[in-house]
Parts: sequence; C-alpha cells; structure tokens
Amino acid sequence: MSFGRRAHAPSAKDRWYNNQVAGRCSATPRGPLSKRVLAISSDLDQLRRIVATLERAGAEVDAVRSPSAIATDVIPHRYVFYATSGGDTGQIAPLISKLRDRAHVTIVTQQAKLADLTSYLRDDRVNHVVVGDELDHGVFVTAQKLLTGDIFGIEKYLPEGTPVQYARIRDFEGRGKAIQAILDFAEAAKMRRQVRGAIGSVCEELLMNALYDAPIDEEGNSVFAEVDPHERVKSRSPRPVSIRYAVTDQTFAIAVRDRFGRLAKNTILSYIDKCIQQPNQIDRKTYGAGLGLYLVANAAASYVVNVAYGIATEVVCTFDRGAKTPLQLVGVFVHPGNAEMLKTGPTAEITLDLPADSHG
Repeated sequence: MSFGRRAHAPSAKDRWYNNQVAGRCSATPRGPLSKRVLAISSDLDQLRRIVATLERAGAEVDAVRSPSAIATDVIPHRYVFYATSGGDTGQIAPLISKLRDRAHVTIVTQQAKLADLTSYLRDDRVNHVVVGDELDHGVFVTAQKLLTGDIFGIEKYLPEGTPVQYARIRDFEGRGKAIQAILDFAEAAKMRRQVRGAIGSVCEELLMNALYDAPIDEEGNSVFAEVDPHERVKSRSPRPVSIRYAVTDQTFAIAVRDRFGRLAKNTILSYIDKCIQQPNQIDRKTYGAGLGLYLVANAAASYVVNVAYGIATEVVCTFDRGAKTPLQLVGVFVHPGNAEMLKTGPTAEITLDLPADSHG
C-alpha cells in the first residue's frame, strides 16, 4: 500500500491513465462533442439559472418552458437538462416520448427521495439527477463532463487547487490502514463524529467492492464469486485499487477506483430497489456488493459513478460538514468507447436467483 498527496493538477500517472482510456476507446468518434444543450423549466428564474450555468460550462443553450413547447416529434439535442417539481417523477413522461435514442438527460428537482431517484434513472437516457441546493454546482460539473468526455477525477467536485490525498491498496490489510488514515485525516479536519462514521462506512463498502466484487478473469467471470466472503479477505486483488480523498470548508470527498470497468447502471438500481422494497430482508452475507451500493446511497450527499468499459470504475462520494442531508447529486457517466457493453449488468434477481417480480 502506498500513500501520497495529490495537488489539483493531474500527475504523470493520471495523464498516463487518461491516455489509456482514450487509446483503448478508439471506437469513439474523434472531434468535439456536440455542445448544443436543451434546458427546460417552467420556473423562469430557475430556467435562467440553468441556462447561465450551462453556458459557463461551455454549452450552447436552447431553452423552453415545457416539453410541449417543442414542435418536433423528436428532440434533436443530445443533452437535455429538465427541471421538475419535487416528488412527481411522472412529469418526465412527456419528455421521454420525444427523446432520441442517444440522448442524455439530467433531471433537476427541488426534492427527491432515494426511491424517486431510482425511478428517474430507470430510463437508459436519464443518467443524472441534481437535487435542491446542488443546482448550480451539480449542473455545471455534469454538463462539463458530458460536453468534454472527461469523466474521471475527484478534482471536478472540488475547488481549484484543493490538495488531494491518495492511497493504493491490494488487500484487506491495506484496506484497513487506508480507512484509518482517512478517518484520522477527517478528524484532523474537524469533521463531526457522525460524518466521520458515514465516511468510514462508505469507504469500507467501496473498497470491499473494488477489491473483491469488481475483479473478473479473462472469460469475464467474477474471480471471487465462489470464494467464501471470510476467505476472500486472505487474498490479494489481481489489480490495485486506488482511493483519493480531500476536504474543503463545506465537504469531504472520496473517490475509489478499480481497474476493471464493469459496473452497469441497471446493477446499481436493481440492488438499491431490492433493498428499498425488502428492508427487513437485508442481509450482508446474502446481498454482498448490492447492500453496499444501498448503504453508500443512503450515507452520502452525492454519489457519482464513472465507468470506462474494461478499464476502470470510479465511484465519487461527498459528505456535507453540517447536518445529514438526503442524496443531492447522483449520476452515472459511461465513456462512449464500448459503452454498449455496459447496457446491462447482473441484477439482484440474477445474483440471488430470485424471480424478477419477487418484490415483497
């Protein structure tokens, strides 16, 4: 295990990593991505804020007050930012019917429970939700990542120049040392005990997933699937796992990255839905990584997954310094190279051998 300190600018290792992503995703069309973005909100003041934020991110913005104001049957824009009233997930139906197949939608809403978030994200084209006070920052970062294709990095969620700490691990012992170092860092930064507890729990889950659930062999089979959980911790992961963490005046941020790149959005939603619908049957030995995904979504203020197929999965989570808030920012960014391979992944029903309609 190695520890280090990382400034905002990417290191030589990060630049090498980014080149690997670009090189191995050579099927991606070259040239600038479309910067034409559609913003929709019935609230004129909110619409103006969204438009200003999108333009600051480098977008060329068209704006309307509702999907019905769009004359064409199919919205030509690739990127759509749609503001809805909190708690009414059915509002997106008129928009969904007008979207092109390769559209990317970000929902902006004043409030949303975890079940609402998973409902929004169920359509393949809806991959991001920005809630409440995260409007400006969440819209800006989401738009910038979509427009540039540069999806990896904890630095995007931090003020410019924020020092970033770094650890690289391969085994269960390294995991424990890394978590202790992170908790010591959080305590020195005067994070509240309750927040430190949430940080520790999320780090435990994400590192276990990266070390023992993410690894696959050359045939695409899980390396540790047939290994008892108690025996897994005696093994080293076939590829190193990295964790980055940082603190600001408002938040604590962590990012865990594996080197397999196989986490699909439907896998995340499936396990979270299963845990929401069967809370009395949640059992760590049974649910494994699925329970971990649910616990992370409940503990963090933001939960963002960045995936490049066959290369890496990175999970970025932030935590507020103040009182615990519900999840404010959720997103799944998939690098376009071989993105079709991440259309579907293992679900709770498949993993647990349950019928698809067994929601109690």
